[in-house]
Amino acid sequence: MRDLTEEGGSTALRSACLVKQFGKQGSGRTDFNLPSGVHATIRGQLFVVDCGNARIQVTDLQKNVVQQVSPSGSDRSSRICNYFDVAVNSKGLIALTCAAERALLVFSRHGRLLQTFGGTMIGSTNEELDAPRGVTVTHQDEFLVADIKRGTLTVLKLDPKTGTRLERTVVTGYHRPYLVAACLTTGLMAVSERGSDSGRVPCIRVLEPGWSTIRILGVCSGLGPVLTCPWGLCIDSDGDVLVADWGKQKHSVLIYSSKGTGWPLVTDNLSSPRGLALVPDGHVVVSDSMNHCIKIYRYK
Repeated sequence: MRDLTEEGGSTALRSACLVKQFGKQGSGRTDFNLPSGVHATIRGQLFVVDCGNARIQVTDLQKNVVQQVSPSGSDRSSRICNYFDVAVNSKGLIALTCAAERALLVFSRHGRLLQTFGGTMIGSTNEELDAPRGVTVTHQDEFLVADIKRGTLTVLKLDPKTGTRLERTVVTGYHRPYLVAACLTTGLMAVSERGSDSGRVPCIRVLEPGWSTIRILGVCSGLGPVLTCPWGLCIDSDGDVLVADWGKQKHSVLIYSSKGTGWPLVTDNLSSPRGLALVPDGHVVVSDSMNHCIKIYRYK
């Protein structure tokens, strides 16, 4: 029987329970090849960056593929497409970061490319993006993008029909920000910093809606596991932060309680987990990259 820990009104399992798994390596309709970022909509759809197949797989929670977005069309067929992370706002706009093109691509809900922000492609607009990595949607339905080279978080408010920029906010002062997460109910955000050889250690910063850092996670063993190489990231309505960490000995999913310490949630059978997303009723989605599949765990 699994132990329960209650912290500040939230109840988290000491060890998450695998409830569903789907996908296998391949290029077929239901296959994955190195899945990366993942986003869950409030309607229960999962948008998965199928990196090795240069596409976005859209599934429901019953494992059915309902749509495929293939940005590597004729204009990109000869290019290296290192698609990284994905987010979808309430209007259906799909934002996809591409590491190779150093750009944020915005598509309509039907998969038509509307805008390219950053990068060097013809027709792209300079949104002060040099190396966008993580992307998420804020509680104000805006896209939040982390730029690992510039050390910035950029918020983009886009026109729901054309994807053109209506407003932009750039927040500076981060050290190699990588992935981002936001809670739609509380407005809290989380950003992972990658650390460096110069002594900066990897960590997770929890931010309030005004951008002040209110917690720093993963650097003190007395408050939970010390991070080695953080990847997937999400923050729930209780303020608990989940992060996929590539430890030196084992890859795992960790949780840091909003009121107490952190602990490992998933420690077995993960190989390079790259993306996390939350779905209703205390479940978390993990893109298990080197196992080429999606796993859903109950953690509350």
